[in-house]
Amino acid sequence: MKHRYKTIFTGILLTGFMMVSPLQAQEHGSKTHGHTKEPAKKESAHKPSKSGHQKGHSQHKGGLHLFSPDWHGTLSEHQKVAVDEMHLRLMKDTAAIKAMITVKKTELAVLATQDHAKLEAMNKKIDEILDLKRQKIRARYAHIIEMREMLSPEQRISYDMRIISQAAGRKK
Repeated sequence: MKHRYKTIFTGILLTGFMMVSPLQAQEHGSKTHGHTKEPAKKESAHKPSKSGHQKGHSQHKGGLHLFSPDWHGTLSEHQKVAVDEMHLRLMKDTAAIKAMITVKKTELAVLATQDHAKLEAMNKKIDEILDLKRQKIRARYAHIIEMREMLSPEQRISYDMRIISQAAGRKK
């Protein structure tokens, strides 16, 4: 009899914990540690709310932007328009290339999965993909040179750190 009550009591206790735990987790996730939670604001790609230095160094691991302001935040109105025009031109130049790379990769996968797949045909398709990637990389680095020419020497410091950081495998 006592064993039955213990089992029922344990079951009720476990059920209560299972119901309360998700509620506590949900409540904990919504807390902002003493700060009121504000809705996220959509920021312009060229107009961050605060410079990298004002936000602290958490977003700049590895020494990126130690003291100089992020180049985005220092652009003049004329430079912002020029940057947008350059980015649009780059997007137009590379959009078709990216689409063709996707198509060629799909064609390569189809070739690889055929019965009696021909390595020569696959190698030709790989060469086509690499040619397209070469075009895309050349367009990107031509864009980088164009961007650097438009920036002031102070802005280039931040821009160059970003370029080198991306080349090292870190994204923005």
